[in-house]
Formats: sequence, structure tokens, C-alpha cells
Amino acid sequence: MEVALKILAVDDEPSITQSMHFIFAGPRYEVTDAQDGDDALARLGANSNVYDVIIVDQKMPHLTGVELVQEIRKRGIAGKIMVLSAHLSPEIREAYEQMDVHVLLDKPFDIHELRLALDRLAA
Repeated sequence: MEVALKILAVDDEPSITQSMHFIFAGPRYEVTDAQDGDDALARLGANSNVYDVIIVDQKMPHLTGVELVQEIRKRGIAGKIMVLSAHLSPEIREAYEQMDVHVLLDKPFDIHELRLALDRLAA
């Protein structure tokens, strides 16, 4: 049996994290959501290498997406990271690329494009 792709979706908008459960439905995918960077780090702290892909929003209270990814990298967490955001300036894109985050999608996103990008990233 194929193992489900484990995804951690981090976004402070419940509508986004809820939609991730529909976009990435089981049994092929298994989505866990986190409402902000602190929540995400708590989940990652419990079991850092359980997620195959971490989907991060840029604009969140307390920790931005860039700050969250910096923390993830600092802790040596292995999951691949993808950013979904309506707030991606050239500087922010550059910051992500320097941390090896190569999938940056703008909101609103195309569901098929998102699924394709995630599958390619996880392959």
C-alpha cells in the first residue's frame, strides 16, 4: 500500500487550511494544519521529520513565513517547503530562495497547479 504524503499546512486563515484538506484528500495525502508559526513549530518539535511537505503562508501574526522557514532550517528539519501567499515581493522571494524554498505560489492559487507543484516537490 502506498504511504500517504504527509503535509503540514500553516496559515492563519482557517478557510485556507480547511481547503487544503479538500485539495489534498486521503488516502493519497494526509494534511495536518497549524494556525501560525508557533503552532507549526510546536507540531514540528514533537516529531520533526514526520512531514514530507510544509506549506507556509507569508503573512501571519507573530512569525512571518520567512521567519518560520528560518526556524525550520535552523532546527535541521528535513521536510520540503512550499510557500502560498498573496504577499510575495521580490525581496521576500529572494529570502525564500536563499533558504532553498523553490516553490512559491501566489494566492489566489489554481488548485491543479498547487497539486502538481506539491507532487513534483515531493517526488
